[in-house]
Amino acid sequence: MRDGGNPEAHPAPDVGEDRFAQRNAFRFARGLRLAVLSAAAVVVTMVAGAPAPAEAHGRLGAAEGRCRLFIGPDIMNFTGYLPEASKNEFCEDIPATGPIIMVFDAEQEELRDMKVELRIVKDIGGEEKENADLQAVTVAYREPKSYPTGTINFEHTFDEPGYFVGIVTVTGDHGERWVSRFPFSVGKSFMRDLPVYLTLGLGTVAAFLIYLVHRRRDTTTAAKAHKPPPPPPPSAPDEDHGPEATPAE
Repeated sequence: MRDGGNPEAHPAPDVGEDRFAQRNAFRFARGLRLAVLSAAAVVVTMVAGAPAPAEAHGRLGAAEGRCRLFIGPDIMNFTGYLPEASKNEFCEDIPATGPIIMVFDAEQEELRDMKVELRIVKDIGGEEKENADLQAVTVAYREPKSYPTGTINFEHTFDEPGYFVGIVTVTGDHGERWVSRFPFSVGKSFMRDLPVYLTLGLGTVAAFLIYLVHRRRDTTTAAKAHKPPPPPPPSAPDEDHGPEATPAE
């Protein structure tokens, strides 16, 4: 039989090897999905279970290079100090426990003629829960008072870390009543940012695993492309010419 009719001269592709490679790639991809989903579930659980406030920092935050508290139509510049800490100034979250000093400076003249009330409460999940027993959750308080100079110094000592809400209430002689709330943490800055760090870490791990999947596929494809062809089978006798003639004696 000639080579054109010999099936061994044109071997079929190794289907079993291809299926094995596809099965391994599928298992690896499935393991990758399970790892990413598991890590995401851990992040979601930690975020949901964290006692951090639902709102961010309320009406307190950095603006135009300053830390500002927005109250009604007016603004107070805010500066926080930690006398006993190396980093002795803060804007929102307080990095450590101990004595603190909060300084409020009114920008508008009308605030100097109005009465300002200051209160710090434990963050227990919103105003409705706070108002149910306001005295029980209050950790510091200063009665309404006018400040003709526009500067308010408020001192307090936080003995334990936790989550709190600062409440500034301004009242005027013509019925004005403005309230500004600013949640903050004490000694919990890392825990507040932990979900962000975990999300970034999860994204980095997922990107690395995706890179490994593509690299593995590229390596498999390159190996198949450079796989040497199988050796040709031994040639069979040419049966078309029949048996050799025996020389005559």
